[in-house]
Amino acid sequence: MNDYIKKIRGKIGCEKLIHPAARIIIENKVGQVLFIKRKDNELLGIPAGAFEANETIEDCIVREVLEETGIEILHLEVIGISSNPSKETVKYPNKDEIQYFVIEFYSNEWAGIIKADNQEVSEAKFMSTEKAKELPYNEQSAFESLAYYRKYNKVRVS
Repeated sequence: MNDYIKKIRGKIGCEKLIHPAARIIIENKVGQVLFIKRKDNELLGIPAGAFEANETIEDCIVREVLEETGIEILHLEVIGISSNPSKETVKYPNKDEIQYFVIEFYSNEWAGIIKADNQEVSEAKFMSTEKAKELPYNEQSAFESLAYYRKYNKVRVS
């Protein structure tokens, strides 16, 4: 948890907090997607993270990808905005509740060697898009947004 959220949590406790965040689908040249395995809950995920004070949303996702996977994003496309409370509200084991407001990105232009950070992520590797079915419900939204973006050449808002 970043310092900004800790400060707010100190004032509001576990009450619902609306929090901006970003997630990204990173695709390689053969159509596989970069998935991560989170250390906190052992679930499959895609690179994502919380917006921090004094950064842009683009800076946020570039930072998160670098921190979690070791690669640098060279080009970003916004593919969706996900803010549906029924999909983006998460209750954590410590009783904290967050409703995420997520900007969803796509990239197939990146540099570096993939290496999980071993703090938040235990594994990072490219796998078949079929693995998206194993993602938490809210993270599956990015794949819906990518399909919509490719079909209509328009950002999906949900």
